[in-house]
Amino acid sequence: MSDLFATLDSASSAITAFQKAIDVTSNNVTNANTPGYAKQVPVFEALPFNLSNGLSGGVEAGQPQDTRSQFAESAVQQQTSLLGTFQQIQTSLQPLQTVFDATGNSGVSKALNDLYSAFSAWSTEPDNTSSRSAVIAAAGEVATAFQQGASQINSTLNSTNQDLQAKLNQINQAESAIVAYNTAKATDRTPDPGLDANLNSTLENLSQIVDVQVLHQPDGSVTVLLGGQTPLVIGQQANPLQLGFSVPAGSAFPGNPPVATILDQNGEDITSHVNSGNLAGLLSVRNGSLASLIGSPSQAGDLNTLAKGFADAVNATLAAGSTTTGLPAQPGPPLFVYSAGPNVAATITVNPAITPSQLAAVDPVSGVSNGTALTLANLDSNSATFINGLSFSQFFSSLATRVGSQISSATTSAQVQTQAVSQAQAVRQQVSGVSLDEEATRLIQLQTAYQAASKVVTVIDELTQTLINMVQ
Repeated sequence: MSDLFATLDSASSAITAFQKAIDVTSNNVTNANTPGYAKQVPVFEALPFNLSNGLSGGVEAGQPQDTRSQFAESAVQQQTSLLGTFQQIQTSLQPLQTVFDATGNSGVSKALNDLYSAFSAWSTEPDNTSSRSAVIAAAGEVATAFQQGASQINSTLNSTNQDLQAKLNQINQAESAIVAYNTAKATDRTPDPGLDANLNSTLENLSQIVDVQVLHQPDGSVTVLLGGQTPLVIGQQANPLQLGFSVPAGSAFPGNPPVATILDQNGEDITSHVNSGNLAGLLSVRNGSLASLIGSPSQAGDLNTLAKGFADAVNATLAAGSTTTGLPAQPGPPLFVYSAGPNVAATITVNPAITPSQLAAVDPVSGVSNGTALTLANLDSNSATFINGLSFSQFFSSLATRVGSQISSATTSAQVQTQAVSQAQAVRQQVSGVSLDEEATRLIQLQTAYQAASKVVTVIDELTQTLINMVQ
């Protein structure tokens, strides 16, 4: 009789173990598409068997095995961070394509060509009022094109600043979620697949914003480092980041937009620790691409340089001319005016005081009646006015090419990196992803085992009843 009870106890333990394993498998199926979830594998542990000591053997459910691979998780995070960089650069620079049209069909390039054509038409009829008026109108289009270009760049600059702040807010929110995870681990270190799934989903989203290194501590908590250097989370302590702007001492152009910086909670500049992710892409656009165009404390900005160089060349040529043949130079008001300071492209305009009759077409040196107008028509080929060895049209074309090349490079890199992320995710899926086919097979096996153990219980119950009836 004691043997029957021992067998009954063993079968009962097996039923409990199989039920827990079925629960694990069901949980896998339920969370197959849950972000950050890693497959759990049921584990069975053998119970000691020694009938003389009352140990009937059997199995019991052990702690489910977590299949998560930190190596695979780290690979996904690294590739995701690089993808975030290229995608952000592509997105942030896209609005500038309308400003820097390399085809010459719009914007500054077209306006310059139209003004050269107006100068050429004026040179054929130097005394024609309509030709002179056309020059002033074309000059107005050039000024407008520069203003619109500067406005678009400044708009992109402002939106980039807003995006930087938004990304920092997301980082700080992720820090709070990680601190909450560490706090939960400090009170209960029992493995929790759901809690771990939330953590790893948070870390993967965070890696798209900024490159992070995750260190798993013996107490179950995680330490998260930005760029492998700056602590974002240590235990239950977060290090919120903030956006700063600086103008280095001794800057040559202190009136230009300041440099964007990333500061830790103590106000220390940690910008150099941001190597990839959306944040790195935004900093590259903000302090690199846009600064080279509109200026920074260390540079005038190429669009400002072009606007000033062109305006000064036109004004100087007109100032050396004369409105009447046989008379020396008669400087009139300049054709272009702009505010003193760094924002030339944003402030350039046609002099509101100038009139068509004040445009000087005569070259007083040669006495040619249309000499000054011809010089202006050929201004783009006058090497004396070149910027860095490039004519005004060529210089603008180099800016358009540079912006286009940056967008194209980021687009191509994003496409390649998308494949790298997919490959890293595929490897992770193979290691720790939930396979519904695998879970279905396991579920059938567990249900069969459960039914077998239940049958043993039924048989023992029947035997017990038979023995009791025999005794009676």
